[in-house]
Amino acid sequence: MRLLTEWVLEHRGVERRIQLFSGDLSSIPLDEAVDVLIVSAFRNDYYPTDESLIGALYRRGVSVYDLSEDKERDMREEFACWLSRRVEGKGFGRILCIESGWRGTPLAITDDVFRALVPLANEEFPNGTVAMPLIGTGNQGYPAEEMIASILQAAVFWFRRGLNLRALKIVSYSDETAAVAKKAFEKAQRADALIVSGHADTGKVAEDGTYDVFMSYSHKDADAAQAIVQQLRQERPRIRIFHDRHTLSSGESWLMRIAESLDSSSVVAALYTPDYWASKNCKDEFSAAFLRQNDTGEPVLFPMYYRTAQIPYMFRSLHMADCREGDEERLRDACALLCRRLEQTAGLG
Repeated sequence: MRLLTEWVLEHRGVERRIQLFSGDLSSIPLDEAVDVLIVSAFRNDYYPTDESLIGALYRRGVSVYDLSEDKERDMREEFACWLSRRVEGKGFGRILCIESGWRGTPLAITDDVFRALVPLANEEFPNGTVAMPLIGTGNQGYPAEEMIASILQAAVFWFRRGLNLRALKIVSYSDETAAVAKKAFEKAQRADALIVSGHADTGKVAEDGTYDVFMSYSHKDADAAQAIVQQLRQERPRIRIFHDRHTLSSGESWLMRIAESLDSSSVVAALYTPDYWASKNCKDEFSAAFLRQNDTGEPVLFPMYYRTAQIPYMFRSLHMADCREGDEERLRDACALLCRRLEQTAGLG
């Protein structure tokens, strides 16, 4: 594989790299082996066509179909992905297959790759390396410039929040597509440099101070979230809560403000319900908080289990305040516990 360009990001003094290559992902040399190779497929369709990475792997003795029959982790309902068991003697340790048709088009599900990588990179392959093609640009026919922009947006967001990977290698098979991808890659770098230097308008509204609690909830559970906010304020009138319906100003960039507020909140209170775990935005908020908790070692997450839900397997072991099924007394106790934690960690009086 030939390196075309790279983007070096620093997080807590450690360099993380996003690299663009041209070459054949099916024949990664063993001395350049990666922990995970990402492949894309249509839903439940692993037929080895001539033009696809799945087909190239099949011709080199790796059947994605066979791997799919004995998955290590099936996360398709949550993240449109599944993780294979170990693959021996190849240039990668496992395959992570992302499938369109579960949760949207390739552009819509790019973030799902990184949502799945957040816990996996912490548990299965810490400080590891991942290689991926320009997903969606083969048989699925999406433009290379759109896919590289989508991949980079997600990768930079998660790397800057502590995604525990050493390098992400994006590989284009054809020289023509590689040239288009390189141009889009460098354009994204330049745009980001303007934002970081403060010379671009991101919609950010300056604010003083930070928040004690970020309320993470599905808007379908707005009444329950409001009850929690009221209870917390009753417990501690001076508490500073990010509660988006009341905190966001008209015209603000929602994504930028949410990211900033998540990063500057002492605790993220996640209201577990079926609607919470069905929401893309809620899962992004939760994953960002989970990543920060593992990155800093601080107790960032405070889950409140409000209604019985299918919690993603990778997050079930986290401690939570059990308030099922909307038990008001347990909810009050959970709010009191949260305030005591804030007193201990953030000095809230």
